[in-house]
Amino acid sequence: MKRIKLFIVFLFCMFSVFSQSNNEQLAYEYHRNHEYEKAKELFAELYKQNPSHHFYTFYFHTLLQLGDTKEAERLVKKQINQIPSIRKYNVDLGYVYEIQGDFAKAKKQYENCITNITVNSNVVVEIAQAFLSYKLNDYAIKTYLHGRKLSNQAIAYTAEITSLYENMDNHEKAMAEYILLLAENENTLNFVATRLTNWLIDDNNDTHSEIIRMQLLKAIAKYPDNKAYSSLMIWFSMQKKDFVSAMKQAKAMDKRYNETGQRILELANVAAKNYDFNTAIDGYNYIIGKGEASPLYSDAQIMLVNIKLTQAILTYPIDYQQINNIDKELTLYFQSRTVNNNTFEVYRRWISLKAIQLNDISTATKMINELLSSNNINAKEKALLKLDLGDILRLEGDVWEATLLYSQVEKDFPNDTIRDLAKFKNAKLSFYIGEFEWAKSQLDVLRSATSKLIANDAMYFSLLISDNQDEEDSVNNSLQQFAVADFLIEVYHYEEALILLDSIEHQNLYHSLLDDVLYKKAKIAAIQQNYIKADSLYEALISSYPYDLLADEALFERAKLQEIHLNNKLKAMELYQQLLHDYPNSIYTIDARKQYRTLRGDILKMTN
Repeated sequence: MKRIKLFIVFLFCMFSVFSQSNNEQLAYEYHRNHEYEKAKELFAELYKQNPSHHFYTFYFHTLLQLGDTKEAERLVKKQINQIPSIRKYNVDLGYVYEIQGDFAKAKKQYENCITNITVNSNVVVEIAQAFLSYKLNDYAIKTYLHGRKLSNQAIAYTAEITSLYENMDNHEKAMAEYILLLAENENTLNFVATRLTNWLIDDNNDTHSEIIRMQLLKAIAKYPDNKAYSSLMIWFSMQKKDFVSAMKQAKAMDKRYNETGQRILELANVAAKNYDFNTAIDGYNYIIGKGEASPLYSDAQIMLVNIKLTQAILTYPIDYQQINNIDKELTLYFQSRTVNNNTFEVYRRWISLKAIQLNDISTATKMINELLSSNNINAKEKALLKLDLGDILRLEGDVWEATLLYSQVEKDFPNDTIRDLAKFKNAKLSFYIGEFEWAKSQLDVLRSATSKLIANDAMYFSLLISDNQDEEDSVNNSLQQFAVADFLIEVYHYEEALILLDSIEHQNLYHSLLDDVLYKKAKIAAIQQNYIKADSLYEALISSYPYDLLADEALFERAKLQEIHLNNKLKAMELYQQLLHDYPNSIYTIDARKQYRTLRGDILKMTN
């Protein structure tokens, strides 16, 4: 008999649980479907059976949706009495007063929620989050500021407060918080820079930039010994491509803190990468001015002559006075130095300058032969010089001797990437002189080269030939014209190359070479610093020939144009992202992803 009674009790309990579970699911469904009247009855019963925070929340929201503020007020007060440890209910009560129209009472309740907070970080966050749930951002900020005061920590809740100010578009106060943060902890520099990056991405009117600049200037003037402020100003100037201001600030820091010049060197390198050659030269000269005792003296000297050489070569139209000046500087530079591993590449570039820009073939050849007979460089460097000599002989039309040199290097280095470079030069030489069949056979072998760049270029030229050589004679003439134009571009004869490219375009309006012509013309426009035209040509290629072999490269080049020369970070990010999405197997995806993340602020290289 006793067992029967226990069994009946068990069945009753199971039925009660099942009934509550069924009602709970039904209540959620009514609430989800906005059938609040039906949901109200069920949640009232569920709350009565179990006055937990969960059922309270659904019941309270249902009452608010129905506008039953009196019942909602009673519910909140009851919940406060039952569970006083959950402080957010006090904010709920204030919100009820507010929707009842009693704003004075609501304000008083909100203020009490804040002033009643004791030294408890969990309560601070709980109350602030409750205010945020009702979009009461000002009260949330007051809560965090009150919590900061109680904690006696000057930068407590900085991340939360700055996020709120940013969401409220109050960037002046947000920047003031960042200034305060850096004053208390210089190690937060990267954190602040990351947050400010987001400000600069979409700042077409420079509103955010001006806020950052002005507040940093004030902070630096007031606290000149704070390295974080000065470092952030350098970073900011670099983001704005204002390398002159960045260099000025970097010099001031170098002098104030008696630094080695490493900060200057890194900044000069970045300026050079962004084609601000004058600022780069200024930086290298500053380090050289420290004297030979400086650990960076030799590095700065090499970089100085190298960047001056780059500037002379890239200046358009060619400034022969500048070319002659750098030639004299290089002559003086190497009079007191032997060519070694550190100066070898600069010396090679000087040889190229002699041969191409100064058209002094005999001197360039003599320089190579003298270095080949010396013991200052290793076998691989000598092989590179032989390739350079082959290029010079090619300029003079001595195809046979150039081919012999390329083949010799290829034979001497059977297991090195330099072999692929030599073979590629041989194939390109055949391409330039119109021996397309032979060129293609060599290029096809190189499509599996270790170097991805050589393999990619080999594939391009191979397909270029196969797509055009079997067509009618007039088209073969166009391919020969294109080959000559490509050679002229390689030796900096841009105007002559453009004449040939225009000829191909005008004679063959529907020719398969037109995408290649567009690409070459875009490259020339960029070299001639006509960046708008270059951007337009790249865009035309990408939109008209999205499946061509050059499309991904054109997209990458256009993104770099937008980033470096047109200073449109937002557009550059869009183009890098398009490359990653549309051409996931491109050899440019790694660099595109890196640049995209840098612009987005994931990667920030700061020098403290």
